[in-house]
Amino acid sequence: MYEAPGTPCWVELATPDLDRSMRFFQDVYGWQFTQAAPGSDYWIALLFGEPVAGFRRHTTSVIDWTVYLATDDVVATAGHAQQLGGTLLQSQTEVVPGVGSKVLVDDPSGATFGLLQPVGARPFTAGVPGALIWLEFVTRSATLADRFFGSLFGYEQTQFGDARTLDYVVYSSGEHSVVGRVRMARDTPADVPPRWIAHFAVDPDIGFDRTLHAARTAGARLRFRPYTNALGKVAVLSDPLGTRFAIIDPALASSWDHHSAADDPYGD
Repeated sequence: MYEAPGTPCWVELATPDLDRSMRFFQDVYGWQFTQAAPGSDYWIALLFGEPVAGFRRHTTSVIDWTVYLATDDVVATAGHAQQLGGTLLQSQTEVVPGVGSKVLVDDPSGATFGLLQPVGARPFTAGVPGALIWLEFVTRSATLADRFFGSLFGYEQTQFGDARTLDYVVYSSGEHSVVGRVRMARDTPADVPPRWIAHFAVDPDIGFDRTLHAARTAGARLRFRPYTNALGKVAVLSDPLGTRFAIIDPALASSWDHHSAADDPYGD
């Protein structure tokens, strides 16, 4: 996994019911699980023996997956995030064995993301079927997000759409596209919070429809009708505990349209 600063280098699900959450993703993507350390309440999701995500116990259900962005110095980058208007949610960094040192931050709009200084013992697998393949950050504070993340990581930013009907900006680190920033529709209710949507790739041997069926059979809620765009065919779902994520089949990509995770009308 390419781990230049600002590159997604880990995703994590915080859940009040570890067993149920792990069973759901085992049913949908075939993930297996191992403890980060003996006796730990932190679990690593494995796909064919390679780590693809972390699961940790939390007191309540959360709105979305936690995205971690890579840094060479987690303490210094956390301090920089504060200077730019972010809020640290932890007084000190946390070390996850085999993953790295991490800390949670709220960006100026109030969406939580993580900073991670990775270790090399357990590489993060992404970009393959059954694993993370894309991230979208959905916010009504699009200009603020562009300034904050651009200043924090030096992202190059490429506009797609007309910036009015469709305002979609891709953040890039060098030659690598790392995040899609989506502006919420202007008529989105004020109480709908900003959110990160983790997109997990469909196994081409299973296909989009069968994966969607497996997810719904396992208890997922379909947020709205599946759509296609230049990245693939997408369905945004809530898992049985209410955390949003997306399945995506890159083989079914089409031209850009006006659909994205920003169209989700629900704030729950």
